[in-house]
Amino acid sequence: MSDYVSASFIKDLLTECPICTKHFDEARRTPRRMPCCVQSICQACLETHSKGLLTLSCPMCRQQHNLAGGVKSLPKEPIIQRILDHLKIVKGLHLPCTDCPDGNPAMSRCDDCCVFLCQECINAHKRLQSMRDHKTVSFDDMRERPAESFCRLHKCTQHHQPLQFYCHTCDQAVCVSCTVVEHDKGSGHNVVSVENAHESKAAENEDVLQRLDEKGKALEKAAEDLQKKCDNIKSTRSTAKDDINKAFTNLMEALQQRKTIMLSEVDRRSDEALKPAEEALDSTVTLLTKVKSSTEYTRQMRGKADKIEDLQVMGSSAASLNSILAEIPKDVGFARIGISFVSACFQKITSLMQIAGIVRVVSFSPAQRPDDVPLNRIYNSITLDQGTLEQAAAAEHMNLEHVGGGRMYYADPEWDSSTANAQLTVSGSVVTNEKPVHPPPASSCRLQSNRRVLASTPLVVGKGQRIMCAMRVTFSVIKPVEKDKVIFEVAFTHSPIEANTLQPVGLSVTIVTCSNHDEYLCIRVEYNGKYLRDNTLTPNKSDILHTLDICFILDEAKNTIHVLDVSHLRVVAKVPEVMFRDPLWLVMYSGLKRNTRVSCELSPKREIDFEDKIKNLLSE
Repeated sequence: MSDYVSASFIKDLLTECPICTKHFDEARRTPRRMPCCVQSICQACLETHSKGLLTLSCPMCRQQHNLAGGVKSLPKEPIIQRILDHLKIVKGLHLPCTDCPDGNPAMSRCDDCCVFLCQECINAHKRLQSMRDHKTVSFDDMRERPAESFCRLHKCTQHHQPLQFYCHTCDQAVCVSCTVVEHDKGSGHNVVSVENAHESKAAENEDVLQRLDEKGKALEKAAEDLQKKCDNIKSTRSTAKDDINKAFTNLMEALQQRKTIMLSEVDRRSDEALKPAEEALDSTVTLLTKVKSSTEYTRQMRGKADKIEDLQVMGSSAASLNSILAEIPKDVGFARIGISFVSACFQKITSLMQIAGIVRVVSFSPAQRPDDVPLNRIYNSITLDQGTLEQAAAAEHMNLEHVGGGRMYYADPEWDSSTANAQLTVSGSVVTNEKPVHPPPASSCRLQSNRRVLASTPLVVGKGQRIMCAMRVTFSVIKPVEKDKVIFEVAFTHSPIEANTLQPVGLSVTIVTCSNHDEYLCIRVEYNGKYLRDNTLTPNKSDILHTLDICFILDEAKNTIHVLDVSHLRVVAKVPEVMFRDPLWLVMYSGLKRNTRVSCELSPKREIDFEDKIKNLLSE
């Protein structure tokens, strides 16, 4: 918030200093006019603010001033001094007689001379021949008069004559003597009467004040707009933090769930390995116990028997002992076995965690407007901060899957739901032109132009690389659409535009009601705003659901982009002379919900079944 003193705070307080709010006086708190903002501030506050230096920062507007003579070199405010004199009369305070050598208190004032007079000076004033017709008014009578009737006599400080003329050349009020000396018309000075000068100056000042009023309104509107921008930034900060907390909470829950699964898996696998080992151990311990007890018992019996009894014992126990001797405990079938945790993919996860999520600033700035775009339409360039592009490029690299031999990769981009227009529903890799059930939070990052969304990261095509990207567009016409209306657009551009029109830079592929093919919907291709070609898709009829698989091959080695209509097994266009020096943003647009139903799904490689078809189309 600004700490400047508000003008509205002082507009009815001309007798008070706007800084200390104490009344002006003619002693220490003399009103001094600031040349920058035409406000009057008491001398005491200015001296405090300047700290005795010859430089002063205006307490009202902070403009710097160099004052060779210090604060006292600033002009006094005569209007406030006149108001103060009138207030003293109204309140019955002491006012000294203007010309009295004895310093007697004044009791009256001469309306002609504008001087204060004590009783003795009133008598002397009336005795002078030149002043006999002057009207003197007592302070008691003056209290009944309006403040506007209280005026000062303005005299030339050099000639002590009334200021009756105004020199436009010097911008100064002058007396009659001045007009024949310093401000002589013959010397080129433009001198007019005070009345004429006041009339012209008042008109000029009123014009300036009116323009200032208009500027004030414009500044109020600008302040409101800036406040909204500040509020939006704060809102996006809060939303971004909530999204981060939600995303990482979900991630931690997924990690915790994975941890629980891994611990459970350890228990399960170890139980499976432990059961035969424990059964074998139990069998071995049981047999060991039998062996030890049998041998010990037999030895004890034989030690106490005579020869006949010993023969009988050995005879009766021989079969049992041989049976125990032949008994074999259970075997586990392995020399050793163990359960271990393999941190497979943890290095990839760690690498991904370094680039998981992107915090970025999305700026929308007025762009050079084409002639066919009305002034009331949104037309802004979209800028994403440079640090984001580097991180986004790394993220995009992680989403590239090698395809076959050579340097062909399949890109698996994602939609950035935080940029999606509020009239779109984004669910994972699918965007529809259905309004969301729960409206998304307002955000300055969100596209305001109708039904647009950006991908979360750009496509960065490296030297010699070929990047493949595919999507499935499902659409139906609710009612036949008039000619030259765009139902759907997907664009690859290094310079995205927030607009209700097609992307002017880069590749633009649209489904349109084509003027070249009556009663048909067509797929049209443009590059840098230049029409290349179109192919018919389907009749422009209601309530027929259509599915279109589109594939893009971005080939840096040949500086080309192939647009493939895989659904109809054809090459829609081969775009030559494409430059891949800058990252390419994927931008989608959907037509009006009342006319069409549109869904666009980014196709990950594992879900597409037309890789062979694409290879065949490229080989043609």
